[in-house]
Amino acid sequence: MTWLNRILLALFITAALALLPSYEHLGAEDLSRVRAERDALTDGNAALREQIELLQAEVDALHRDPEDPRSHERVDRELARIAREDLNMIKPGELVFELRRPPASLTGVGASQ
Repeated sequence: MTWLNRILLALFITAALALLPSYEHLGAEDLSRVRAERDALTDGNAALREQIELLQAEVDALHRDPEDPRSHERVDRELARIAREDLNMIKPGELVFELRRPPASLTGVGASQ
């Protein structure tokens, strides 16, 4: 490579670096954004792990042991609990009482006197 080519290459590289926009200020913002996103995902993963443990315990409670007659009763109770709490189901003949509180404006709570 001749000295003229080297000088032209050096000028071209210098001009390109001088004219390129500076992205240094974006580095710190991107890094903090990515760290915040990582922290949020880590917290979300911890919450999901807890939920998985609860669901695994629920699945374990639904396993029947063919040799243990008490396991059938336990599974039936667990199924009834799931039906009541998670699915809002009731047994035939049961009555459901739904209690509602009156709005605060009718009871005088919070009203200025």
